[in-house]
Amino acid sequence: MTEILLLGSFHFLQSNIDFYSVDIQRQLQSLVEKLKVFYPDKIAVEASALSQNYIDISYDKLCLSDFQNYDTIKKANLGQIKIYGQLMPITYDNEAIQIGYRLGKILHHQRIFAIDDDSQLEMIDTDSLDDTQKDKLDKLYHQINAFPENTSIIDLLKFHNTNEWSCKNHLSYLILNSINSGIAYEGAVYVSKWYERNLKIFANIQKLCNSSKRLFVIYGAGHLHVLRELINACDDMKLVDVYEYI
Repeated sequence: MTEILLLGSFHFLQSNIDFYSVDIQRQLQSLVEKLKVFYPDKIAVEASALSQNYIDISYDKLCLSDFQNYDTIKKANLGQIKIYGQLMPITYDNEAIQIGYRLGKILHHQRIFAIDDDSQLEMIDTDSLDDTQKDKLDKLYHQINAFPENTSIIDLLKFHNTNEWSCKNHLSYLILNSINSGIAYEGAVYVSKWYERNLKIFANIQKLCNSSKRLFVIYGAGHLHVLRELINACDDMKLVDVYEYI
């Protein structure tokens, strides 16, 4: 049986938070100290499994003391990674680095595991949705992107890990699924690609579970609904309560 601590996160790169500030670094250190109590034997992050070598290089390069050199990490990076066929810098304002890598270094892990599928989901045309569906979709997008203001990192993560947030995010895909139903099924094709990516992520989780008793996974919160369902369906996996550790 493998216990899995699945933490859904907003993407740090897409927020306006200054992750190099002393206060935010203290909050992140406090968060990781809470997560450490789970004592995972493996840690997985949202990076392409095909880019594991880039993850290995960047993880080896990181030192815990980096997080105290605020001016330095604003300008420095940990190397590069290939995303959608392009080499991109691995910067410190990333949840995989700030939480996953940091936790790994504290626990003296030799390696962090990349489990994503390097596939890009293109935007879909929603013009064929009726006004009621469009209004409902807009309302959902507003709700799932309404970050609480002036709150802590931990509270932001608590917000994104609720079942309510996860269900609303998932419902947005179900609305899109109806696009051109009975004709070309563009919506169903779009959503099937989303499920395909999550199934590939889960396949990599399954692989890690073969040699792990306690697995920590940090991932974009939008994946929570599907990944939770898949994990809960497996009799050799146990999804632990994330709120016991944040």
